[in-house]
Amino acid sequence: MEIQCPSCKKINPDSPECVRCGCELELLKTIRQAAEKEVSLGREKLETGNAGKALDHATRSWRLKKSTNAARLAFLANVAEKRYEDAMQWHCRTKNHCHSEED
Repeated sequence: MEIQCPSCKKINPDSPECVRCGCELELLKTIRQAAEKEVSLGREKLETGNAGKALDHATRSWRLKKSTNAARLAFLANVAEKRYEDAMQWHCRTKNHCHSEED
């Protein structure tokens, strides 16, 4: 998993520290993995018809790492819950077209 260093912006291969500046990257990797796990759990919930729990997981993932996958999951969960206004906000986030106070 490649990580961009928050200090020098170097893209790093799977290493615990930045190969350019030595910045610690392990915590960032842990956060990214947790966000990906939340999306995975959310997908499972959505597939079993539990859109509310899927949305909870998507939101937790989004708070950890604002990813397109988290936004897409939240969009689908909101559509399943017939919460169309909320779904449209998440759709915008998948395209990086809207900015809200939650972003």
